[in-house]
Amino acid sequence: MTSREKKQALLEHYLEKHFPTHPIADPPPPSLKQIVVIPAYLEKDYLFRTLDALCACHPPSGAVEVIVVFNTSEKDRREVQEEQERCSRQVKAYNRKKTVSWLQIHALEVWHLRKKHFGAGMARKTGLDEAVRRFYELNHPDGIITCLDADSPVAPNYFQAIEEWYSDPKHQGAVIYFEHPLEGQDYSQEIYDAITLYELHLRYYLRALANTGFPYAAHTIGSCMTFRAVKYVQAGGMPRKQAGEDFYFLQKLIPLGGFGEITTTTVYPSPRPSDRVIFGTGASIRQHVDGIKKLGTTYNPEAFNDLANFFSRIGELRAITPDQFEAWSYHLTGPLRSFLLNTHFEEELSIIRNNSNSEKTFIKRFYTTFNAFRIVKYLNYSHEHFYAKTDVFDAAYTLLENTGIDPSDILDEKELLRKYRELEKGSGE
Repeated sequence: MTSREKKQALLEHYLEKHFPTHPIADPPPPSLKQIVVIPAYLEKDYLFRTLDALCACHPPSGAVEVIVVFNTSEKDRREVQEEQERCSRQVKAYNRKKTVSWLQIHALEVWHLRKKHFGAGMARKTGLDEAVRRFYELNHPDGIITCLDADSPVAPNYFQAIEEWYSDPKHQGAVIYFEHPLEGQDYSQEIYDAITLYELHLRYYLRALANTGFPYAAHTIGSCMTFRAVKYVQAGGMPRKQAGEDFYFLQKLIPLGGFGEITTTTVYPSPRPSDRVIFGTGASIRQHVDGIKKLGTTYNPEAFNDLANFFSRIGELRAITPDQFEAWSYHLTGPLRSFLLNTHFEEELSIIRNNSNSEKTFIKRFYTTFNAFRIVKYLNYSHEHFYAKTDVFDAAYTLLENTGIDPSDILDEKELLRKYRELEKGSGE
């Protein structure tokens, strides 16, 4: 069996369990190379600006499809479905009238979903599974699938930059560089100020985490994920979560290998407030504007220093038995030692050790267990019991100083964020 046949078999196995219940009737074109999936729930005020940006992109070498997923919950009012149906018809009309022939836009309609599963995760999964099916029909398991949001326009070289990234067969997935708008006429100054603080926190967090030695540090922005079809199915597909689906999916995808950053193009996510989910960009901006939870603070740098010390000692853990772990843990700081002992990490460590026949396997299994989700748990635990949150400007400023970068000419959060953007764009492959 050839490599392609093995990959195709993986897609077939996945589709046997997750076959799309609302497939697109039109067959995929033989030249199809990229599919972009956009969830759209009451997004008519933003969607067409994003579609305009996609249609204005420089054409890649192959055909592109955009799948816009329109859905409703079983609990939605009739007016909501009517609005969704109206917008779906407008997308179909838009596709007929557009002037670019290399890009086709499909409206995928899924109505009356169970409230239990209804949300961004289910919408993404619906479109992504259909994208897998279409690449399976073409016997193209390495086809490129990219996630986008309805309120996230892109730079003109978007498709070409994605294509260039995947021209290297080792590349299996990536997070695409993003920038929220920091000024303009579309939103209030309060919102622009809020998104500046939020994005600075995101970029500080990523840089601080990468500096610990954690090998899977990456932004988890749903509108910026891209991957090959075969890697999507190997990661188990998109979870049906109402929020945080991007975070959970990437924790499975990144360790599969071949993952990186595309920093040669840009996605422009919206800074708009939202109350649809309990966390994420929209929720954070909403809570800030409403005075519920103000932005402007972040995790204390000392918590990341704790992790860096811990990760530098991973090699020592392979030789430690469970009854030796507590004594060994005195090499760590108090907050991290407390977290590990109170969560009984020595039991998980024993399982990792018993299933590892080499140091390389041990380290891989370690980071599969002590993953990004576990790190967030530690950070929250340490700030609940030991540390105080830090002003985001002070933390981000100090981090640059500690890594040999002189930020002395930077006076405010916006300037500091732009410095972090500059550094991040320069760090891509």
